[in-house]
Order: sequence, then C-alpha cells, then structure tokens
Amino acid sequence: MMHSRLQIIPAKLPSHMTTVRLLIRHPMETGFRFDVNGSAVTKNVIHTLTAHFEGKQVFKATLGSGISADPFLEFQVRTPQSGELVLQWQDDAGQTGEAKARISLTN
Repeated sequence: MMHSRLQIIPAKLPSHMTTVRLLIRHPMETGFRFDVNGSAVTKNVIHTLTAHFEGKQVFKATLGSGISADPFLEFQVRTPQSGELVLQWQDDAGQTGEAKARISLTN
C-alpha cells in the first residue's frame, strides 16, 4: 500500500465546496529512465484516482507519466452534508492506495 497525506479544508455554508489536498508517496516511473546497469526502469505511474463522498463518486482523475514523483493534487468537491470522503488510487503495477477523512460542515 502506498503512503499518503490527506488534508481537508472544510466547506463553509452555504457553498458546500470542500477543498481536498492529497500527497501520494510514489516514484511515478515514466519508463524512460535507466538504472545503473543500463536497463530500462519499468513504467509505473498512478493512473486512476477517484473520490467518493458517502458512497457516491464525486471526482475522478486519469493521471499519466507527465506527473512528477510524489504527486500532490488539490481539488474541490461538493459536500452538501457532513460525511465520509474516501480517496482511492491504483498504479500500473496493480498497487492500490486509499485515504479517508470525515468531513464536518462549518458555519
């Protein structure tokens, strides 16, 4: 499992928009680099990231090799009530990661 750091900036009523910041520890190997023996390093990037709020998909991103190592993503999701946000991602090697946060709306 990949390590991550998740920061939630709670929504303020009445906008209901919550800012999500996610840092994923991942080398994001492009497949264009060579090791010390001259062998190509196998391509391995995070290709899919999804966010579900209370079981409903609210965000999806398709990533590629143009993203740097340890990608940092920031996006906003509509959160009409308090609930749980679940982020999941998968890389080319089949490894998956997940981060969860409880969102409480503030006035």
